[in-house]
Amino acid sequence: MTQSTDCLVVGAGPAGLAASAALAGRGVDHVVLERGRAGQTWRTQRWDSLRLNNPGWMNPMLGEQTRNTYLSAGEVVTRLAHLASLAPVQEHTPVVGLRRHGDAWTVRTADAELPARTVVVATGGENVPLIPALARLLPDRIAQFHAASYRAPDQLPDGAVLVIGSAQSGYQISEELLRAGRRLYLATSPVGRAPARHRGREAVEWLVECGFFDQRPDQLADRSVIRAPQPLLAPGGRSVSLQTLARAGATLLGRLINVDGDQMTFASDLAETIAAADAYAARIRAVLDEAIARSGRAAPPVEMDEADAPVRLHSPTQLQLRVHDITSVVWCTGYRGEFSWLDRALTDQNGQPCHQGTAAPLPGLWYVGLRWLTRRSSGNFLGFPADAATVAEAVVAALRRGFAR
Repeated sequence: MTQSTDCLVVGAGPAGLAASAALAGRGVDHVVLERGRAGQTWRTQRWDSLRLNNPGWMNPMLGEQTRNTYLSAGEVVTRLAHLASLAPVQEHTPVVGLRRHGDAWTVRTADAELPARTVVVATGGENVPLIPALARLLPDRIAQFHAASYRAPDQLPDGAVLVIGSAQSGYQISEELLRAGRRLYLATSPVGRAPARHRGREAVEWLVECGFFDQRPDQLADRSVIRAPQPLLAPGGRSVSLQTLARAGATLLGRLINVDGDQMTFASDLAETIAAADAYAARIRAVLDEAIARSGRAAPPVEMDEADAPVRLHSPTQLQLRVHDITSVVWCTGYRGEFSWLDRALTDQNGQPCHQGTAAPLPGLWYVGLRWLTRRSSGNFLGFPADAATVAEAVVAALRRGFAR
């Protein structure tokens, strides 16, 4: 066994690199272990045209950018690689086990056991594609992709495309397929949406200023928000909705509920799904109006928003794949994290990390990069640095005590 390190960071994606920067800034001796290359998930599970839906000013950890730029997936990878070049990153070192060993930790890789006084887990909670069991019932002739394996429209065979799921990935991929001239069917899913602008200003600018992204889990009236998809917001500072996709040519469907050979059945819940998304946008505007009123700031009236405009819809509840010439399906059905390598005392019955804020239930271990760790922004570029700073301070305090509690 090699000499003990003060801190081992597992994962060299955005969260791990934020943790490394925070630790380095406090003089903590540490090493970052990465299963592949730095930013591995961004390198291997993002489609070619993906862009961040937050403007550059919200992503300062990625380096200097013009205020209203929306970085592409490739640009994000380039910036992560640069950050990794400045950090003590050890690539191609997958971690396969972690256990408490006396007053410290032992991190097991494929080739070695590495002792560490403290550990930061920053492997992310969304890097294993989730594909429903219904996918196994589709005919073999149907080409199937997950958002993690989809790259571009020309990757798909000729014919119509069915996209399952209408959150961030499903929306961006659907837009791209429509621009490429593909006939598109979209099985929708419940997800809120946010207006791009409100009363003369970017909505996200108002939201950051009023503390929306600093909201903590214990402040939520409804904790189901923690498990809900992030509200839909398109790159480029424009409002979007399921209605805008319908106007662009998409055939909208309800939630997929059954596959029987060539026949697919959908719930009759499309109107309800659209209404819920519209109601979320209205709540966002109400939150902002309250914040503006409290601040006493002058703001112009609410502007018209094309995303709010209703559209007449015909939503079939059944489709015959062959009749509608559907040759491919893209599953935009989300991800989970891979945590089977953690000590069982660290995970719940579903294999997901237990934590109180950033801290694990055993001493000397913390998390960065999981959604809602400490606040609404914990799972994105805006929030990684703040959570990383909290963890780095905890690591320093534990090391000073001489015992990682």
